[in-house]
Order: sequence, then C-alpha cells, then structure tokens
Amino acid sequence: MRCPGIFKLIVVVFWSLCLPALHATSGVRELRSTPEMRSAPDADYALHTVTHGGASVTLIDVHAGGGDWLRTDPAKLPPFPSDAPIAGKSPLQWFYGAVAGWMPVPAGWRLQRAEIGMDGGTVYTYTSPDGASTGWITYTVIPACVGCMLDETNGLLPGAGERLATLTGSPPSNLGQTNPVMSWQSRPDECTALFRYRSGGLTVHAAVLTSVPISALDSQKGDLAVADVYAALPGGKSAAAEYLLAHFRQAFPACRSPNGWPG
Repeated sequence: MRCPGIFKLIVVVFWSLCLPALHATSGVRELRSTPEMRSAPDADYALHTVTHGGASVTLIDVHAGGGDWLRTDPAKLPPFPSDAPIAGKSPLQWFYGAVAGWMPVPAGWRLQRAEIGMDGGTVYTYTSPDGASTGWITYTVIPACVGCMLDETNGLLPGAGERLATLTGSPPSNLGQTNPVMSWQSRPDECTALFRYRSGGLTVHAAVLTSVPISALDSQKGDLAVADVYAALPGGKSAAAEYLLAHFRQAFPACRSPNGWPG
C-alpha cells in the first residue's frame, strides 16, 4: 500500500523528470512550451546506429538516475513496429530507448534530452536540426511515481487535479482549462486526452495516456502508469504528427494495461 508521505517525497525528488503543471492563474494548467533542458552526449547518453528490420535505426544508451548505464542490446530488440512506413519511403527515422521503446521522429532531427530516473521515470526530447524553436517532440513515460503521474495529468484527465491537490496542497487545475488554450481536445475514454494548441508559432499535437483510470488509485484495481507525447512540428507535417500519436497509442494502450507499463 502506498504512503502519502512517501508520495510527497517522490514528487520533490523526481520533479525534474515530471514537467510541472504550473498555474499562471488558479485553475489553469500550463501546457508544454519549447523545451530547454539538455542532456550531455557521452556523459548522459550514447547513440548507436544499427540496421534492424531492413531500416537504419538509432539505439540510445542512457546513464540512468541510479548511476548505471541502461544499454540496448541490438540482438534483443523487439520487432519493428508493424505500422511503420516502408523503409526508405518515409520522412521518419526511428530511435529506440529503454522504457519508451520505439520512437519515430522526422528525419534529420536530433536527440536533445535523455533521462531515466531511479523509479523509471523517463523523458526523451528531440528537436529540429535548426533548433527547438522550429520543431520538437517529447516522449515521457512515468511507471511508478504517483505524484509525478498526477502532476503530468493534472487538468488533462478526470480526477488527476483533485488527487494532486490532496497530495501536495497545490490548487487543482480545472479539466480542459489550459494556457495556451487548446484549439481542439478529445477524451475518448477516462484514460486518454488528445489535444492541440499553438506554442511558439508551432501547432503542438499531444496524447496523454494512463494504463488504467486514475480512479483506480482509490479502488487499487490495476497499476497506474502515465505515458505522453507532445509533437510540435512545422507547418505541412500534420500527417506525420498524427502518425506519431497513433503509433504511441498502440505502444501504450490506454485503459487496457492493468499491470501498468514497466519502467
């Protein structure tokens, strides 16, 4: 059984992996903007290019929070995604990293940040060759830190804001009230928030997912985990953004993973 006191400690210790849901105005959730945090090549992560499934893919080794390197063995890679466009006929390139798995990004984009905390909380950020101001994608998976999960979904999924307020004493965000204001939003079930908004001159396409409904924290029916992707792509790449979100939703099936997503 989880202890609320421990939750508060976890929220503080791993806050750097969970982008804070800051409140410019009471009840309003601040959405992600151009990412600035960076990881150092060779010190924090290392990249290796291999051929897999007939395509050139990039493997990411990460110097994790526990001090050990999490290395990807090319011989033990999972099958290439079945929905992947045919190699050589797509403007996408594929990265593979621990916890998040396969991650498609536009061809030529670069890894800016790779972090894995001691609890498995994971962030990978990619940016356009011309810098984050012209395009960025962030993949996040939070498999264990409950406070971080609630912070990540605060104002986006039902029940998250109220539980976060109880846990930390911070004011909850009202569901769907955000800054910037969403231009479109949909919640096809209790575990999925899909939305778009404008930030820094780019349209951000986002999917925020939970393994089971947040209400499962009360019933203890299933292990809660959170995964999300935010893709800010230049104009004319909306089809690529939609593919990224569709692939991510297949990789992390919302409301259908009672054992959570392992970190």
